[in-house]
Amino acid sequence: MTTATADVSTAALSHCALADMSALGRAGVRGRDAADWLAALGFTVPGTPNAATLQSDGIWLVRLSVGEFLHLAPTIPPQAGVAELPLIAQADEALAQGMRVHSLPRRDSHAWFSLSGSTLPALMAKLCGVDLRGEAFPPGSVAQTSVARTNAIIVNAGSLACPCFHLLFDIASSHYLWGVMLDAMREYSGQKVTAAALLAHHHG
Repeated sequence: MTTATADVSTAALSHCALADMSALGRAGVRGRDAADWLAALGFTVPGTPNAATLQSDGIWLVRLSVGEFLHLAPTIPPQAGVAELPLIAQADEALAQGMRVHSLPRRDSHAWFSLSGSTLPALMAKLCGVDLRGEAFPPGSVAQTSVARTNAIIVNAGSLACPCFHLLFDIASSHYLWGVMLDAMREYSGQKVTAAALLAHHHG
């Protein structure tokens, strides 16, 4: 990437940018023992549903309900297969040992887009009925809602100054929602960026 291109990407990421993260690692676990099991593995587990915590290795652990979690792992190489995601194998082993923990592979079921920039609350207000302004939806917040008539999970993985919304939704809606996002971004001169650029901007 040239210096000029990098400068454009940085400016876009601070204002309004969209990246397709669907090649990156994601998985889920569910079960009565899931929270305690994740804590025993060393995860910082969100205390309540609809909350997310950033782990020391850059992974986000999202709590969707009392016993269901989503594991967003942008540090895992895109070429890693579903079976190679550590959490999947660990959950399967725990289940075999009698723990009430079930693995939920998500790479084949959920697409993952990410939006970045200060304009996101205004942009998303056109597509979603949830108030996503910083005071109502601070970093670490999670919403399970509808985005452009598509059921989606929204995770605020950014900062108050520069929100970053991870969107997880039915992979069959990928083409439709990508077009919707690009159309909504035109008002804000939004740009497409790479997943690597977005991660570098928000996670260094």
